[in-house]
Amino acid sequence: MAAPDDPDEIAKSKRPQMFPRNLEGLGVAAMQEYIGELEAEIAKVKREIDARGGLKNAAAALFKF
Repeated sequence: MAAPDDPDEIAKSKRPQMFPRNLEGLGVAAMQEYIGELEAEIAKVKREIDARGGLKNAAAALFKF
């Protein structure tokens, strides 16, 4: 078994879990934290959509005659 200070093991433990997570065995506090992570991810995606929409509108305006 790897030592607790093994860099590979530390990196594995710090990797974010992918969505959706298995909620079985999670406490209420952990599920509330998960909701916060999901909300942050949603906000990130919305910002990216807005940014791409802005680029699309700018390109459309450039090519209008």
